[in-house]
Amino acid sequence: MSDTPFEIHDDEINVEEIMEKIRENIRRRKEAGISPSNPDPAAIPASPRQGSPAGSNADIARDLAYLTGNWDIQNNSYFISSHRPYVGKFLVRGRELVHGEVRRYVNPMFWKQAEFNRAAGRMLDEVARQVSGIEPLRQQIREDTTGQIHATIEEVRSRFKERLNEQNGDILNKISETDEQIRIDVKELVEQVKAEIAAEVEEQIRAEFTGLASQAKAEIAGELREQLRAEVAAAAEKARVAIAREVEGQVQSAILALGTDIENRAWLAKVLEGRALRSTPGTIEVPKSPSTEIGLNYFAFEDRFRGSREDIKQRQTSFLQYFEGCHNVIDLGCGRGEFLELMAEKGIHAMGVDIDPDMVEFCHSKGLDVIQMDALTYLQNAADKSFDGIFIDQVVEHLEPDYLVALLNLCYEKMKFGFYIVVETVNPLSFSSMANFWIDLSHVKPVHPATLKFLLKAVGYREIDEIYSSPVPSEYRLQKVDIDTSLEETNAPFGEIFNYNVDMLNNLLLGAQDYAMIGKK
Repeated sequence: MSDTPFEIHDDEINVEEIMEKIRENIRRRKEAGISPSNPDPAAIPASPRQGSPAGSNADIARDLAYLTGNWDIQNNSYFISSHRPYVGKFLVRGRELVHGEVRRYVNPMFWKQAEFNRAAGRMLDEVARQVSGIEPLRQQIREDTTGQIHATIEEVRSRFKERLNEQNGDILNKISETDEQIRIDVKELVEQVKAEIAAEVEEQIRAEFTGLASQAKAEIAGELREQLRAEVAAAAEKARVAIAREVEGQVQSAILALGTDIENRAWLAKVLEGRALRSTPGTIEVPKSPSTEIGLNYFAFEDRFRGSREDIKQRQTSFLQYFEGCHNVIDLGCGRGEFLELMAEKGIHAMGVDIDPDMVEFCHSKGLDVIQMDALTYLQNAADKSFDGIFIDQVVEHLEPDYLVALLNLCYEKMKFGFYIVVETVNPLSFSSMANFWIDLSHVKPVHPATLKFLLKAVGYREIDEIYSSPVPSEYRLQKVDIDTSLEETNAPFGEIFNYNVDMLNNLLLGAQDYAMIGKK
């Protein structure tokens, strides 16, 4: 099929072939002696260009006239409008856009159809003209050639109609495809127009709403401002009264508690002062050195059971923070002088006091400043508020109660305000620690943490800290079960109870072996 839908090919309508057949028919008639007389020129019908193209066939003439006068099928006699007052201009614009899109797809098809109609009209007019040109011979060959001409014309018309039907089918298919595409484009265009209209309406509504919201906001704010001012003023007054009452109650309670505490401290100080005044060096038994009293080499004993000097120094480093910035520290019962060496390493002047001659001699060999004397006698001869730090390590368990009370009283008197005293001793709350307590023959009795804390507070120390140290190694402690891997989910609660009991037993039987009380004057 040709690319041009309405093109007429020569092999479909061959006029020369038709004329050749007519001439052949006339020649045969002449040879057969059947020759018409000279025709009457008046009987020959007029040429199609002079009058009716086929006066003897009204149907053909009518069809030819119709095709000649109506070959152009385009319609331009319309205009686009809308009766809607507000959105009419948007609808007209949308319809114009749709109309433009439709014309862009349909006009080429209408143009081809019009060209086909015009070509067909010209061809039929030419056929009619040529047929009318042989009218002088029509009478001669009418009987023989009329059927053949009619058959030829019918063949031409049949071919024309078939061709026209094929082209119309193609046109209908293309129009259907175009219609679907147009429908899609129109839908998209309508959505676009709708979106544009919605955006304009939304912007207009937003502008109107913004103005109304600002106005309403100002009006509401004005109304609420006075109401809130009154409510806040009332609430503030109520809160002020309630807070004043609460503060007054708390201040009174604090003053009452402070007064009671001051009275208790004053009473206790009076009691202790009375005891101290009644206590004279002659009435308090001064402890004896194990080396001279029972003939025990206490230096070798301590080295065997307490641990090496390096271990002791490592444990005592946790107390260095309480002596930072000090200039005159006293170590009562300095022993082998581990703490004195730590002070020297920190650039702090410290002096040691001990009653064992072997310990004093050893410290002297290390170049340490140590004096052989009992602690109570040394403090009685020292000036008040002369020390900015006192350290007592593993000493109080060797003292009788009256000596200990007198010692703590003197420590408080000889210390400057704002500095610390550190007292470390054996922890009697641990069974393993108490089991080893009596290894040392010079031990008098353990001192309970609560007792030592009470004594420090009683003499005036404040901000008491309690530190436990020297834990039993984990391999010697009771082991807990792993609930996640060792027990099923149903037995997990029993495992938790078991581990809780293990922790309690470890603290009771295998707890920290030492503890320290730190007080601030």
